[in-house]
Parts: sequence; C-alpha cells; structure tokens
Amino acid sequence: MKKNSILKCIIALLVIAVSCAPPPKKEKVVHVKHNYIILLDLSDRLIIQDNQPERDKEIIKHLYSLFEDKVMKELYVKSRDEIKVVIAPQLGSGLATEIYEDRLYINMENIKNIFRKSKEGERHKMFYENLDTLYKEAVFSKDPKKYYGADIWKYFYEDLKTDFVKDSLTENFLFILTDGYPIVGKDKSKLQPLNNKFPNLKVAIIEASPRETDMEWDRIMSTWQEWFTEIGVTDYTLIKRKAITKEKEELKDLINENQ
Repeated sequence: MKKNSILKCIIALLVIAVSCAPPPKKEKVVHVKHNYIILLDLSDRLIIQDNQPERDKEIIKHLYSLFEDKVMKELYVKSRDEIKVVIAPQLGSGLATEIYEDRLYINMENIKNIFRKSKEGERHKMFYENLDTLYKEAVFSKDPKKYYGADIWKYFYEDLKTDFVKDSLTENFLFILTDGYPIVGKDKSKLQPLNNKFPNLKVAIIEASPRETDMEWDRIMSTWQEWFTEIGVTDYTLIKRKAITKEKEELKDLINENQ
C-alpha cells in the first residue's frame, strides 16, 4: 500500500473517531438563589397608623408576587428561592408565632419538581389566607397601651443567623416592616454588636413613620446607620411611609437590581 493511501486511511479513521465521540457535557448552571426574609413589627403601629394592617399585607403580597416571578423565570425546576415571614420578638402578643412562621415559609428546594408548577395556585392561596389570619389575630385591641414594643435588635441577635443563607450563590434580602427604631425604647446603648456577621445582606426598612415636628426622621435614620455600621451591614435602604404604589416600585427596583 502506498504511503498516501495509508495516510488517507489514518485520517479517515480519525474523522470517524471524532464524529463518534460523545458530545461534551454541558456545564450545569446554578442559578443565583434569592432568600426573602420579611420581618414584622406587630406593635401598636398596627392601630396608630391609618390602615396599617392592610398596607402591611399589600406590601408582603407584593413581595410574594416578586418571589413568584423569580421562580417562574427559572422554569420552576431550576429555582432554589425561598421566602419567609418572621415576627419580631414581642412580649405579651399571645400569637402562635412559630405556627405562623411555619405556614408563611416556602422553600422551592423542599418541593418536588412535579409539584412546583402544578401546586403554585394552592401555595399562593394558602400564603395569602395565612397572612390575613395572622393580621386579624395581631390586631387584638384598639388600646395602644396593650401592645408591647417589637424588639428588632433581638431578632438580629438571636434568629437572623438561622434564616440567613450563607452560600455564595445566594442573595439575602431582609425586609423590615416597622414604624421606626430597631429597639424597644430609644436607648442606643441596647444596640450591642452581634456575634454573627451577615456579609452582603440587603436590608430594606419599610413604612417608617416618624413625627414631622421634631426631626424624628433624622434620629431614626441616624440610629439605624450607626448600628448598621457597627455590625457591618452596608447595603440598606430606609423607605419612609408614603403612597404605597411608590413603596412597591422601590422594592421591585431593589430586587431587580440583583436578578
């Protein structure tokens, strides 16, 4: 056999080998997870501010719809997202806090693929119903003196470490519905540094309702800013109570920045 013929045979065999080789495996794309934590202050703000329970619920339902949009964009089966409603520690509330927090928690990773889309309507309905029931129970009196203050600092100190997801492919959002300060009373000395750090935590304080007459908004902002600086939270937004449509737009923009 001539050398040229041998060479042609070798080339032909190489072409066949390459064409028969299995295609390279596609790299598995891991989508960025969103972890939405919604912290509620259920103190006397519920009755002092006009229509506050309805405003709270509208904001929370809006956040839930944004969570649903994210899940849908990832075709349900690729979603790792979760949303949870938690309640700031509060003396004397009488609420079954753990039961409501369990009912108002959805983690897509805990749901079988076959049920992620097919049960979407049922999850939506149950979330809304449990939220409505929670606020009915939370507004137990028209007397502000019967409500204790909500201790947001205590949540940061005791419970946030459980709700915060540490992996590097998770964006953690903490939405705090409160009228003002992170502590019961206004004694800044109670705002001690935390043992746990929360890098890249994005915080939005929503529905802050300071008095207009004595620069209280400036004091509220200063308290949060000083404390956040001490505990290493750098990405935060304070949203003053205003037209609820504008607040919802701000929240949507905040989330969309991290899609």
